[in-house]
Amino acid sequence: MYRCVLALDFDRALSANRTVPVALQTALERLRSAGYALFLVTGRRFGDAALVPVEKLFAGMVWENGAVLYHPTTDSIYLPFGRINPRLVEALAAAGVPLEYGRAIVSTRKPHDETVSRVLSNWVGHAVVTQDGDISRILPPGTAKGAGLERLLALCGFSPRNLVSLGDGEGDPSLLQLAETGVTVADALGALQEVADLVADRPGATGAVETVEAFWLGKGSERALRVRQRRHVIPLGRDDAGTSVSIPANVLARGNLGVFGDSGTGKSWVAGLLAEGMHHAGYQVLMIDPEGDFRGMQALPGVVAITVAEGAVPPPRMIATVLDAVTVSVVLDLTAYPPERRDAYVAELLPAVDRLRAARYRPHWVVLEEAQQFLPPNDNALWNALQPMLVAGGWAFVSYRPDRLPDALLATLDMCIVTQLCEPDAVEALGRTSGCNVEASVADIPSGHAWLCGERVVCLRPNARRIPHIRHLYKYMDTPLPKHKRFYFRDHQHYLQVEAASLFEFLQCLRTVPVASLSYHQARGDFARWVADALGDGVLADQLLKLARRPLAVEALREALLRRVSAHCQELRELCSQPSYDAE
Repeated sequence: MYRCVLALDFDRALSANRTVPVALQTALERLRSAGYALFLVTGRRFGDAALVPVEKLFAGMVWENGAVLYHPTTDSIYLPFGRINPRLVEALAAAGVPLEYGRAIVSTRKPHDETVSRVLSNWVGHAVVTQDGDISRILPPGTAKGAGLERLLALCGFSPRNLVSLGDGEGDPSLLQLAETGVTVADALGALQEVADLVADRPGATGAVETVEAFWLGKGSERALRVRQRRHVIPLGRDDAGTSVSIPANVLARGNLGVFGDSGTGKSWVAGLLAEGMHHAGYQVLMIDPEGDFRGMQALPGVVAITVAEGAVPPPRMIATVLDAVTVSVVLDLTAYPPERRDAYVAELLPAVDRLRAARYRPHWVVLEEAQQFLPPNDNALWNALQPMLVAGGWAFVSYRPDRLPDALLATLDMCIVTQLCEPDAVEALGRTSGCNVEASVADIPSGHAWLCGERVVCLRPNARRIPHIRHLYKYMDTPLPKHKRFYFRDHQHYLQVEAASLFEFLQCLRTVPVASLSYHQARGDFARWVADALGDGVLADQLLKLARRPLAVEALREALLRRVSAHCQELRELCSQPSYDAE
């Protein structure tokens, strides 16, 4: 699923005597039948008859070095950079340059390239000139094969993060640089071979057929392809030796990850860091969030939050429709939906996600937070829907109890990250994962660190997140917390029969409970501890701890608490003010 969009340049290497070799045409037909999306990229003029035999195989075609885009499904032609300036064309013709006319460009051949250079040096406007053998093409400003293909992929609903590009000519560097993996052939220009991730052993169309058969048609492994491991990386921190540690985004996109740790040790923070990094690198992310850990990510451009609540349940097809917008990542917020019904809802959603992945090869990464809530060790409808999807990779499971997940799921994990794990059964479960070799004492991992299974302990980067990680950002303001996470007021003698189920209720209680109760809890640090542990809000917890160190009169304590908590609530409301998609 990861690299299933192939763009092939047809200017030199992939054609012989202006025709497509039979062996290459057969290989392309097999790719199309296997479910790959193929794109043609060429500098030739729109509608070149030599390519008619293979046109039907392509989901889209880039002509004239990126200046003309053709979308076969809608039979639409786009000129993303406009046409070459008519006055420049007149100036070239007046200088005696014989021209061939395309939809958006003009071209000529040697030895007229010198005249073209002279005319352009006196031209007050802008134009792009490319060389392809003895052909000089004069293009509108901004035109390049890679730029044109990027726009066509978006029109067709595909992402460059799934792209493999194959080219060999002078105009192909932008084509290879756009892709996750750039491929060229043995007789390509030396500069292009330096840019490419893979160079075929053979020249021309023979090398192209060799590569396709080796990695995509069953004779080899697509996963064995070299990729730009350092192109899209997510920095985690540094190891004990001070060496920077990063995870390549493409490793997450093509594999399955487990993020495990006890409550409050930062596992959701790590998962959020990775999700932000994936989104920032252009990968589409779907976060299934039952606890509100990721809702704050809607503050990032291109991330939307969809709320699922009792009486306001968006149908799965709506989620798929939002995901179908290629640049959008989605947080599916289930905090206001009854816990006993969440797994059934997600089980209904997964087939829609699977269909989108089959058609568009995305979302690239799906995060299931608190996975043990959805996937008990025994089968359920969600597991039955999920299991066949794990083969393609691109999943992350976040849990404090990996031992409560199906063994079959643990066996599919290619990699694990552990913050701290003390429960013996949970530690033992790590040994049942294919991506983790338990050699360190995971119960002793210090705060602010994480263990990359089988590798090393990493000191996580401080302030690495692009957004504030406020646990239950939306939920704890207004939606009731579970009974065991609520704050119960008492004084020195007894329980007051008053409880706060959310930050909003806590604020209201501060106005009414006896000041003796406030003094009792503040002196013990109970308020700061509850805010840190139940709500995960370190900022407010620190403020309450500072307040506890001040000598305050009885009523002054109430006023000080009200000011601090009220101001913090207002800050959270402003952060949550970003638009989200809520079902009506």
